Amino acid sequence: MSVISIQDATFSYDGKAEIFSHLTCDIETDQIFCILGPNGIGKSTLLKGIMNLHPLLNGRVQLDGKDIRSYDAKELAKKIAYIPQTYQLVFPYQVLDLILMGRTPHLNSMNRPAKKDYDKVMEAVEALDLGGVLHRPCNQLSGGQLQMVMLARAVAQEADFLLLDEPTSHLDFGKQMETLNLILKMKKRGVGILMTTHNPDHAFLIGDRVAIMNQGTFTSVGKPEEVITEENLHSIYHVPVRIRGFGEDINRKICIPLREEGEIPSTGIERTIHKEKGVEK
Repeated sequence: MSVISIQDATFSYDGKAEIFSHLTCDIETDQIFCILGPNGIGKSTLLKGIMNLHPLLNGRVQLDGKDIRSYDAKELAKKIAYIPQTYQLVFPYQVLDLILMGRTPHLNSMNRPAKKDYDKVMEAVEALDLGGVLHRPCNQLSGGQLQMVMLARAVAQEADFLLLDEPTSHLDFGKQMETLNLILKMKKRGVGILMTTHNPDHAFLIGDRVAIMNQGTFTSVGKPEEVITEENLHSIYHVPVRIRGFGEDINRKICIPLREEGEIPSTGIERTIHKEKGVEK
């Protein structure tokens, strides 16, 4: 089993104002670790810090006991695949070629992609139903289609870990579920997943562990049912919410946002919400 260990990680762009500080957690293969938190809190920066794209101010990241900074780029790419929120594609690569780039860590400078590499690419294409756009220039894709292509490239990369920055943000409802199901399949293959998300239902649906990131640190880390609470969601998103569980054949919880007009009972956390607005109910 491989492990990414984040130890007392602190990051700052200017060496003064800290984006996040003292973050500590482990992500293992066979595990889906979800990070929830408001915009601008540093979730994306943390993923880049793990990849050493944004070197940490203090603390360290280890992969299987070895400092991430000691890996060269090719060696690290065999271990970790990373999909950011946005992409800057300069050239209009065909979809097939873009996905094939995921095989680069497995080739040397004198190699051409072999049948094995194309087979891995086609497995990813079939898994994400991308056959219809395989020969289309990537700059002619919608944001959602491009997101699926980049996910296929990461699948073809065959890394031990997959870092996903809001992987469903550009996708319609059906493609969101396809992506979540693929993430579950990757987990079953022994791939460790670290993903950021703004959707607590997705963390309930597939997460093994969840971290709440707020005010520059992890305020809570644990199982989804322990961490995703009405109080925690209100603390990071400042909206009223109810969490309800289903039994029988659907055995999981869901998050229900409430309208402020007419749906907020005057009990529990909703009293806190009214007090924050200066209205006592």
